[in-house]
Amino acid sequence: MEIKIGDKVRSFDFSPNKDLEGDRACYIEGTVIDLGMVKEGCPRYEIKVEKRIFGGEVIAEAEDMVYPPINGTPTRFGRPTDYVEIIK
Repeated sequence: MEIKIGDKVRSFDFSPNKDLEGDRACYIEGTVIDLGMVKEGCPRYEIKVEKRIFGGEVIAEAEDMVYPPINGTPTRFGRPTDYVEIIK
């Protein structure tokens, strides 16, 4: 699914783990405000963070930014990234 500016998304810290509850749940939720900016060598989403989850607990209601690689960007090991998904 294509992610666009304005989409509400969830970006996981530790792919392929995508737990939403429990000790392994680590992600942010926010809104995509830009995409394609090259930062640290690859194109990235710019996401305005609305909530941070770590270990299954909300640790912050925040308004900072995160910059995960655009889905499909190869990792160092050649696996395509898929850290970001649309919240339905």
